[in-house]
This record gives sequence, structure tokens and C-alpha cells, in this order.
Amino acid sequence: MDFRPSDNLCAQIAEYLSTQIIKGELKSGERIKEAKLAQELGVSRGPIREALHVLEKKRLVEMTPRRGARVTQMSASYAASLYDIIVELYGLAARKAAENRSSKDLQGIRHALRRIKDCANEGDVPGYYDAIFRLALVGEKAAKNPLLEQMLSDLEPVTRRVQFASLRHRTEDLKKSVGFFERFVQCVETKDEEMACQTIRAYTQNERELALSNRRAPSIGYEKGRSNSASHNIRRGKVSNGKKND
Repeated sequence: MDFRPSDNLCAQIAEYLSTQIIKGELKSGERIKEAKLAQELGVSRGPIREALHVLEKKRLVEMTPRRGARVTQMSASYAASLYDIIVELYGLAARKAAENRSSKDLQGIRHALRRIKDCANEGDVPGYYDAIFRLALVGEKAAKNPLLEQMLSDLEPVTRRVQFASLRHRTEDLKKSVGFFERFVQCVETKDEEMACQTIRAYTQNERELALSNRRAPSIGYEKGRSNSASHNIRRGKVSNGKKND
């Protein structure tokens, strides 16, 4: 993404910081200093403040009067509470996708499954991560329930954050999860609503256990600090999300 003053700076900065938080380059509990960030990115503090308020609504940062913004702590209990909710929502989305999917929806679901399988076979964790959220998105669209879709969209940033932290430790077992997705797609193809729901609930419960077993410490932490190259890229006119954007 080009980073130009004429574009929506608030949205671009929010996306940039969101990526840094989700990938652990901004650590849990780390303070985000507006003045320093403005200098790094070559922008004024106004759009940074707006972006931080956007991220607060996405539960990625918390704002404290006179203390500014910090990356939200992601404790094991918070992650458990999140999974308690999304297991129900994703299960419902799977049920409604099997009931309401169109032929076009099915094409998108099959395409996402192929991408998941390819990435799992290649051990491509970033690609796999993107592909499972792509399958979630096309499944939500297929469900034809705008309110459900909005609820899952609101929770997506924190879901991505927990999932990224979990997957980075599990390169070897990506193939084990593919079976869940294959069964889900079969259920959507045959319009087996109950089995589609049960399959995705089982997958999400499995992810819950894996995520919590990997992160039993008081908070979900990360080894790395913030990447210097990311801020260099944004100063040159690019938001760093791991890929060069046109």
C-alpha cells in the first residue's frame, strides 16, 4: 500500500499498527509513543491519535488518560474467553453457510481450501494463516447473515492475534488441521448443516486447546520487539505487512 499524505492516513496507520500488534512486533503491554511514532512515519500526531482510537475499538490497544496508548495484554484467560465466543459464532456461520451457500460461494470455499492444503503441504505458515482467514471470510459471506458477519468481523483482529501467536509454534502440525477443513467443505457441498457446524466447532475447540497450551504464561508474549525495517518502509511510502504492495 502506498503511504501518501493525500490518502486516508488514519486508516493506513491503523492497518500498519494492527499488523505490528498481530505479529507481535509491538509487544503485549508495550506503550505506543505518539511523538516518536509520528517522527518515524513522517506524519503529524493527529492521524496517529485517530488511528489509536480505531485500534482501541478493535481491542488491540487500550487508551488511558494522561498515559496514552498501550498494546492490550492478551492473557490466557482473555484468549479462553475469546474462544468461548467464536466457537459458537463460527459454528453458527458454518451451519448457515451449508444452508444458504450459492454455487459461486462454493467456488470461493473450494478455492480457499486448495490454498490451505497447498500451504500446509509446503509448510508455509504465513500463507496458511492468510488462507484460513480467507476461508472464514468466504464462509461468512455464504452464511447470508449480515449481523453474524459483522460480529465476526469485529472480533477478527483479536482472533488473528491469538491465532498468529499459536501458529508460529506449530509449523509441523498444519496438515493435521486440514482434515477439519476438508470435512467442512464436504458438508457445505452436501448442505449437511449440522455436520458443518459440528466440524467447525470441533476445529475451533481444538485451536483453543492448542493456543492455551502454548500460552499458559500470565500473558501471551513475544520474543521480538518492534521491527526497525517496518518503520523505514513506511517512511519511504509503504506500509509494511510482510509483502510489497503496488
